[in-house]
Amino acid sequence: MPFVNEYVSYEDAEKYDLDNLYDKYYYWGLKMPEALTYFEVHQHAWCVDKERGYWLFNCGYLMSEESRSGYPEPSDKEVFILHVNSQNIEFILSSHGLGATDLYPIHFSYELVSMSPSSLPNMSRESLLNILKDAINIFKYNGIRDLEENEKTLIEFDF
Repeated sequence: MPFVNEYVSYEDAEKYDLDNLYDKYYYWGLKMPEALTYFEVHQHAWCVDKERGYWLFNCGYLMSEESRSGYPEPSDKEVFILHVNSQNIEFILSSHGLGATDLYPIHFSYELVSMSPSSLPNMSRESLLNILKDAINIFKYNGIRDLEENEKTLIEFDF
């Protein structure tokens, strides 16, 4: 079964401690579970391959202290957690907008900033990066929360 965008069951959200995982990186604005009230569906969202037990969870953008305003602002660095073989791999990706087309008005590329850990005992870095690309190509713009925008999104990878 390939990756699909889904809302996370309350049981899985608790099992994988998604509230704290989200709060670890997304430290501005509302904290979980209150932040879920911002969304139309008050559940976490992920991209999941249930057959293999893999999932991708977007933790949002990192904050930058180096802003023109002098206040912390969201950076272009986005945190994704890829869960593979019962282990979380943290990916920090930098996004760059590319030229929009009629077919894909949302067009951007991701560059790998960091990956930790960089491999697993039975899985190479290359394999993990390929799984990440597969998941992001399904997650697209905003997973199940914005399927209409996902249809208009083209993602490229610089890794």
